[in-house]
Amino acid sequence: MDDGKVKAFRILKPPCVELSQVALHFKVNKTTAKELLRNLDRLSETLQAVSRSLDAKLADYVFFPLSHVFSESKRLPPRVLERALSSLRLLISQGWKDQLSSEVGKQLLILLSFLAGGSASESNSAQVDEDVAAIAFACTTSLFHSSVASSLGSHSSISLENIPLLGHTVTVILDGISNGSATKVRLAACTSLNALVAGIEDEEALRNILPGIVSCLTKVLSSGTRSKITYKVIQACIQLLEQVLCKIIGDNPPSSTVLAHQDAKADKKTGQTWAKATADQVKVALSSIMALRHHDRQEVQEALFSLCVSILSHCWNVLDNCTSMMLESLVTLSSHPETDEGSRRSRQLQRVLASSPKLPNLLKDSLYNWTVALPRVVSSNDERKQRRSLEQLSTAFRLLSAQNIDLKALDDLTASNLHSGVTAAIQISSTQTINAVSEGSVEVSRLLQTATSIRGKRSFAPVIFNSKGQGNVMLGLQTLVKQVDNSTMSSTLQQFLMGSLKSTTGNELIASLWLMLQLIATHSLQDLETDQWLNLPVERLDSLAEDAYGFSLEILEKSAYDDAIDWRLQALSLEVVALQATSQKQDFRPELVDALYPILERMGSSNAALQQHAVTCLSIVSRACGYSSASELVVDNADYLVNAIAVKLNTFDISPQASQVMLMMVRLCGSAIIPYLDDLIESVFAILGCYHGYPRLVESLFEVLNAVVEEAAKSSPRTIQSATEMTETLREPYKMTTINDVVTRLQASKVKSEPTPPVPSPPTEPDPSTSPAPVLDAAPPTTTEESPPPSKTHTLIHTITQQTIHHLSTPSVPLRRLLLTLIASSLPTLSPLSPTQVDKDATFLPLLATLWPHITRQLFSTSSPTTPPSDLPTLITALQTLSNLCQFGGSFLLSRVSDLLPSLLTLHIHLERSLLYEEHTLGRSRASRSLKSKTWDALLGLVVTVVTYVGITREMEDGVFEILAGEALGRGRVGVRSALEGVNPDAVWLLEQTRRSEEDKESEGDKGGWENPLVDGWEFVGLAF
Repeated sequence: MDDGKVKAFRILKPPCVELSQVALHFKVNKTTAKELLRNLDRLSETLQAVSRSLDAKLADYVFFPLSHVFSESKRLPPRVLERALSSLRLLISQGWKDQLSSEVGKQLLILLSFLAGGSASESNSAQVDEDVAAIAFACTTSLFHSSVASSLGSHSSISLENIPLLGHTVTVILDGISNGSATKVRLAACTSLNALVAGIEDEEALRNILPGIVSCLTKVLSSGTRSKITYKVIQACIQLLEQVLCKIIGDNPPSSTVLAHQDAKADKKTGQTWAKATADQVKVALSSIMALRHHDRQEVQEALFSLCVSILSHCWNVLDNCTSMMLESLVTLSSHPETDEGSRRSRQLQRVLASSPKLPNLLKDSLYNWTVALPRVVSSNDERKQRRSLEQLSTAFRLLSAQNIDLKALDDLTASNLHSGVTAAIQISSTQTINAVSEGSVEVSRLLQTATSIRGKRSFAPVIFNSKGQGNVMLGLQTLVKQVDNSTMSSTLQQFLMGSLKSTTGNELIASLWLMLQLIATHSLQDLETDQWLNLPVERLDSLAEDAYGFSLEILEKSAYDDAIDWRLQALSLEVVALQATSQKQDFRPELVDALYPILERMGSSNAALQQHAVTCLSIVSRACGYSSASELVVDNADYLVNAIAVKLNTFDISPQASQVMLMMVRLCGSAIIPYLDDLIESVFAILGCYHGYPRLVESLFEVLNAVVEEAAKSSPRTIQSATEMTETLREPYKMTTINDVVTRLQASKVKSEPTPPVPSPPTEPDPSTSPAPVLDAAPPTTTEESPPPSKTHTLIHTITQQTIHHLSTPSVPLRRLLLTLIASSLPTLSPLSPTQVDKDATFLPLLATLWPHITRQLFSTSSPTTPPSDLPTLITALQTLSNLCQFGGSFLLSRVSDLLPSLLTLHIHLERSLLYEEHTLGRSRASRSLKSKTWDALLGLVVTVVTYVGITREMEDGVFEILAGEALGRGRVGVRSALEGVNPDAVWLLEQTRRSEEDKESEGDKGGWENPLVDGWEFVGLAF
């Protein structure tokens, strides 16, 4: 023994002797477990210090006191056993190593099996402490790495006396894997079993333990129990199964030494029979384990991928019946090449496929089965199954294309079933979203906020896969179409789709156009990347794109209100137009002659989804053609639109699309396009004259005219006039006459009455012959300024307003309100800018005189000129329109307002009584939101406008004060007080004092009334108002 061993022995002797004594004392209850733990800690620290000097003899020496500890294992607490097992593991790995005797090894194996799982007669790992079980399995692993594995069958068959021990050990380990109380116990058991299988070379023994191992691992990895264990245990079990299968039933089993001593022919026959029976059982087990290919952890997927590759590479002879299943799992695990893991797996699977000509053919057969089942899978309600099937198909096409496998036999089947699958998905989408697409269209003003901006939508919302849960189906189909397009069957699919455009209808036609759209989008993206990086001209006439574009124009040229045309087909046609514009860019501008009108027509659709599609299409086309906004595009191509609309209007086409396109055009372009609409407006009034008995048609046409008037008003000088400039048109408020005013007037009249000095006679005219030559730079004689002729927009708005008057007698209530709104909107455009121009305007004042009686007629019912109509919304609109007339007409309307004031007073009395009754019954808060309250507000606004802009005479003051000085002044209505103070501030003060006095009397009523004040015995006379 060298000096190192001697030194180690001297260091180990004291703790070993002390531990032995303490252990013996513990047996007879002369010491405690705490003292035993202290000595074990000392021994463990000493072993760590001399671990490099340990050998078999020192290990035997140290194991002697430990044996006393293990003999009392049932009485010891887990902490003591854990520390003793840690020391034992160090002895096995650093002391005995490969010099452990067979007998000691067997004894240790029995001991560790007992500590890890209980006795041989009753195995119950659930009652074993998890820390003790984990360290016991770790000791077993170290034991299997030592010479004990050799003694169990490395160079010879396992003897009969070792079979029970081996069986019990395997049983304990499998019980730890399946029923371990903690993750670390399961992981330690997996490691221990892996070491056991790796150490046994007896093929017969391995065959005997294979069913139990596979059954246990299948139980752990089955779908019913894997949710209870962690992914690390699942990963370890899969790796263990891979090791066991490759070791026992691999194509090169480790049994050559044993077979040399046996009859080779008999063993071969027996091995074939066993392999056939085992393969069927293993296939059943693997089929349940393959469900883990959809596990969310990459570690589990990686372990399963390695298992499948190992079976195909090393077990293909015995497990030939599992080849298709393994190949399908590998395809599923490689279905995401965009990730790093998916890309690496795809490359490895390519190498596996290249290693055997049989595997690509099997994958081709699987592809055939998946393609046949595609329509049925897509039509199912299982979203996960749909997504996985589509991913399998896409990956299979990609792998087989990379292997240059001939797929011509599948061309027709793939094209037909892909089309059928998309049709089935469309059918599901249409049934799930039938209620969603029936919603009304979006308001035009809100709709155009995105259409007029260059930052509008750049992508279309899904049309046929817009229901919940179908987003993944759409992505899967798009990926599948891309893979098919990159394969040899691309031309077959294109020919099939071009033929189906003429031979299919309904959902099948929608499916054909959607598939063509996906193919065109793929080609357009490739062309865009080519232009970006290589700057090469693309001179390729894509017949598929041309056919799709031509078909889309045929669909869009039909009426958007034709119920026979599915809105989804129209939406897809818009996508094709946008894609064509994106690919051609500014070369697409000539195509706007045919494409722009249908796009604007769909913007007026009653279907919100189709409406949004049209807005997105217009935004994309504008950007592709080089325009800064959709408005610029429409203005630049206004001649195309005007001609298209004129053709329909001149032929008295009363379909609503012409008016809708005209409305969209006006809203998009604003006042810039109004000068081009003179002929169209003339045609509109011609249609109104012929079809005035059709309320909906007349209303749609007047909506267009109203839009023209509103857009003109937005840009009129009067609308954008500043607040300071607007004050020029106001009449000066009433002022009370003072003594200074009287003196000023008398002085002015005196100056006027004084005689004026005589005017000197003009000088005699000089002789023309002697007069000097005229000065060339003398100022020219003054001439009277003539107002410039009205603009074209002004003339059009004037014509529209005049023609609108004749339709105010319509019985349609909504139409009357629209006409009144149109008249009110036209006044800012038609009115002059200053009061001096009002008298000089030859068209505005006559127009006001014509409008006044027609509008005032809307204030009262036809049965009685003093009875208000029952249609309060129309009355409100008429009052607001009269207010606009008074604002822009000024003092010109004074006499007419004077004649109307008694009727307004009657209307006020009626409304005030009704409003007070509503406040009494409903409460002031609810009554303030009623139509009668809004009507009263409109009446007050009209009277305030009259006082502010028109002015009133002395005879009108009493009526104005009766309307405004009652509840309106008391409740503080906006503008009422300032208007009344402008007429007569003294009267306003008097009214307020009267109201305050009445309130004071009411508040003092309980105190006996008002008492006149007394001063020095004199009593004041009471006030009376």
